[in-house]
Amino acid sequence: MSQSHDNIRAVRDNERTVGLFKTIFIWLAASLVIPTVMTGQMFIPDLSPTTAMEAIIIASLLGCIALGAIAAIGTQTGFTTFVYARRVFGLSGSKAFAILNIVLLLGWGVIQGYLGGLALNKVLSNLFGFDNIVLTIILTQGVVLLITLQGHKGIEKVESIASSLMLVMALAVIYYLLDQNGLTAVKNIPLSDSPALSYSIVFDIVLATAFSWMALPCDYNRYCKSVKISVSGISIGYMVGTLIAMGLGILVGSISIINGLEPTYDPAAVLDSSFGTIAALVMFLSVMTTNVMVLYSITMSTMSLSSKFSFAKVALFFGLISSLASLLQELLMVAFFDWILLVGAFMIPVFSIMLVDYYILKNQDMKEDRLININIPALITVVISVLFSLYFTYSNPLEFGATAATFLFAGVLYFILVKVFSKKEQLSLEME
Repeated sequence: MSQSHDNIRAVRDNERTVGLFKTIFIWLAASLVIPTVMTGQMFIPDLSPTTAMEAIIIASLLGCIALGAIAAIGTQTGFTTFVYARRVFGLSGSKAFAILNIVLLLGWGVIQGYLGGLALNKVLSNLFGFDNIVLTIILTQGVVLLITLQGHKGIEKVESIASSLMLVMALAVIYYLLDQNGLTAVKNIPLSDSPALSYSIVFDIVLATAFSWMALPCDYNRYCKSVKISVSGISIGYMVGTLIAMGLGILVGSISIINGLEPTYDPAAVLDSSFGTIAALVMFLSVMTTNVMVLYSITMSTMSLSSKFSFAKVALFFGLISSLASLLQELLMVAFFDWILLVGAFMIPVFSIMLVDYYILKNQDMKEDRLININIPALITVVISVLFSLYFTYSNPLEFGATAATFLFAGVLYFILVKVFSKKEQLSLEME
């Protein structure tokens, strides 16, 4: 069934075959997705479309720097995210975070599987009068599983084709919406009298969206031909995909207000039947491409736990779990944005530590005999940073948001703790 022989050993030089355009299309497909459209839509009418786009551009540029830095680690070492994490968190410590990553990514895959089923159901309903949401959810997740089982080579081919189609269709939908409603009307929509979101909070949400992808770059970009291609590809792909997706969300939200419609994240809801079908198809393709990446990274994270796990069996297991869980349907959407914040709270400190460890402390030796069991400073940093993030997100929200603050807090704290523990170890050796 599977043509894949993907594993978690370091990628060899002759396996580094992914060029710039494939890398761009992979990350374009990842970021041009329904949750990102939903995120853009929620900014309206608290912010004007122009102001919201400004925040999106600046925050996404900063996010691309972090994503590019993580991607470069994968390309330079050739390792998946949580195999490299052994160097940072220790052999046992990395397993704990790999399990956490599996849980968080599984949540993404389940939610998006439901949204993809909705989109596919709309396409089939518009074209053939077919209406069966349960079946379309199963079909969506089934396609995701079949593609993932082909491994990274099969995924690269499908993602390139799908993202090209998505890009063309998404731009066509945006052009149609602007042509029918006018750019001036969109720019001048009435704003909320009591906005729940400020500019700084919107900025923080966009940054958190970028950071929510931090677990994936190493898994894919380790196959890039060079670090330059890796960093450029993920930055361009993520930036273009995010701008289009969030821009589409802002546009749909604005047009809903102009036409007195109920707020919606669904472009098809504000379009006529022909363009509505195209918009729904874009949404289906976006879920398919993103869930393929999610399922692949779940599989890589699971394989990092034990050498006994095989790619096909792990992908099949989690693919079936995702399919069944997606049938919960609307129950999944109740806590959607809380899920985004939870992902950020737990994973932002992990990747802040990884960046500090690799680029500032220069700990880049992956030899097995040099690896420890648990990196105590890293573990302490994660625990304190998660509490920091949760406190300043829920109990005492920061005016400018908790994402950037948590990222900086974790990095600085880890650096200080490493220096403190190093001095203690040195003193102990001297006393002996």
